[in-house]
Amino acid sequence: MSARRVNKGEIYIGLIIALAILVILSQAIMSLVFSAYDLLNFTQARTTAKHIASEQIELIRNLPYDDVATVGGIPPGNIPQTQDVVRNGLNYQVDTSIVYVDDPFDGTQGGNPDDILATDYKLVRVEVSWEGLAASRGNPVVLVTNLSPKGVETVTGGGTLSILIFDANSQPVSGADVQIIGSGVNVNITQQTGANGRLIFPGAPVCNACYQLTVSKTGYNSERTYSITEVANPSKPHLTVLEGQLTQTSFNIDRLSTLNISSTSDRANNFSALPSQSFSLRGDKIIGKDGNDYPVYKYNETLTTDASGSLILNDMEWDNYTSTFLNPSYDLAGTNPLNPFVLNPNTTLDFKFALSSNSINSLLVRFKDAADNPIASVSALLKDSVNPVASASSGLSVDPDFGQVFFPNLQAKTYTLEATASGYQNYSSDVAVSGNSSENVTLSP
Repeated sequence: MSARRVNKGEIYIGLIIALAILVILSQAIMSLVFSAYDLLNFTQARTTAKHIASEQIELIRNLPYDDVATVGGIPPGNIPQTQDVVRNGLNYQVDTSIVYVDDPFDGTQGGNPDDILATDYKLVRVEVSWEGLAASRGNPVVLVTNLSPKGVETVTGGGTLSILIFDANSQPVSGADVQIIGSGVNVNITQQTGANGRLIFPGAPVCNACYQLTVSKTGYNSERTYSITEVANPSKPHLTVLEGQLTQTSFNIDRLSTLNISSTSDRANNFSALPSQSFSLRGDKIIGKDGNDYPVYKYNETLTTDASGSLILNDMEWDNYTSTFLNPSYDLAGTNPLNPFVLNPNTTLDFKFALSSNSINSLLVRFKDAADNPIASVSALLKDSVNPVASASSGLSVDPDFGQVFFPNLQAKTYTLEATASGYQNYSSDVAVSGNSSENVTLSP
C-alpha cells in the first residue's frame, strides 16, 4: 500500500514538472510568435513607407525645376512640408524638405559674398514615419535626391541667408531648431543646425525687415529677432534680404540653469528665515532700446520668496544678474554671492540675501581681494573721530553676509573705517554715511 502511494506521488511530481516545462516552453514559443508577428508587421509597414517615399520623390522629379519647392520653405512653392497618407490601415506622415545647395565646385561656397549665384542645385529630402503597433519609433524611412536645372545656374530673384548658432564659450551649437517666418513672402520653415552650428539658405525671397527668426533647443535658452512694434530699436531686428546679397546673423544660446533664492534676517538674528520678501531681479542682456533710448532688458522681474523664505527659479538663462530689495521696512545686510552676481550655463546657484530692520542711516561694507573675491573673517572697526562706534567681523563662505559687514543705526556723518585680516595689509580710510550707504573695500595682500 505504501509503495503505491510512493508511485502515485512520483507520478504527480512528474506531471507538475512536465506542466511547468510546458508552460515555460509555451511562453517562449508565444514570445517568438509575437516577436515574429511584430517583425512581420514592421517589415510590411517599412516596405509601404519606402513605396510612399519613392512615390513622393518621383512626383517631385517630374515637376518643372522652378516648381520644386515647399509651402513656406526656402525656396517657397506648393509642395506641402507635411502630408498624411493612409495605406493598408496605417497612418503615414510624409515630411518633405527642399533647400538650395551651394556646391563648392565653383570655388565660392558657404555663404561667400563673392558667390552671388549660390543656388547651384536643390536637395530634396523625404522622410516617412508611421503609427500603429509596429510604429517607426524614431526609425523612419528617408530618401534624398539632388535636382539640378537643365542649363547653368541662374539668378532666382533672391539672396542668401546665413545663420550661425553658438554657445557661451563661442562653440557652435548643433541640433538647434531655427524657425524662419517671412511675412509677405510665404516662408515658414524650421530646420536644425548641423555640427558647425550654421544654416545657409540660398534663394531666400527678397524682402525688407520681414524675416522673423526664432532659435530654440531643449534645455537651452531661446533667442529671436524683434520687430519695431515690439521694441523701438531692437538689437536684433527682423532680417532684410536683398537680391544677390548675403545676409548674415548669429544667435547665442546655452544650457539653462537653476537659481535657489533664500531671504533671511541679519547676523544679529542668526540668519533665520525671513518669509515673503519682495525683490527685483534683472539680467544685463538687452533686446534693444525703447523710444526714450532706455535699455529694454531680456529678463527683468519682480519676485517674492515664499512662506519659508525660499524661491526656486528653474530654466534661468546665463547672465549677470542684479537684485534690488523692495521692502522699505528692511535694509540689505549682505548677499551671497555678492550683488551683482554671475549665473553660468548648466549650473545650480544658491543666492542668499540678509535683511536688517530699517535704520535711517546704515553702512554695508564689502571686503574683496584684487580678484573681486569676498574675504571672510575681516575684523572691521568703525570710529567716530577717535572713539569706536561699532565693530564686527565679515561672514564666512556659508553665510549670507560672506565677506561683508553691516553697521546699522548710524548718524549721517563721516566715520573712520579700519580693517584687519590675516594675510592682508591693515586698512584705514574715511567713509561718509548718509542714508543706506555701501562701500567696497579691496584689501592688499
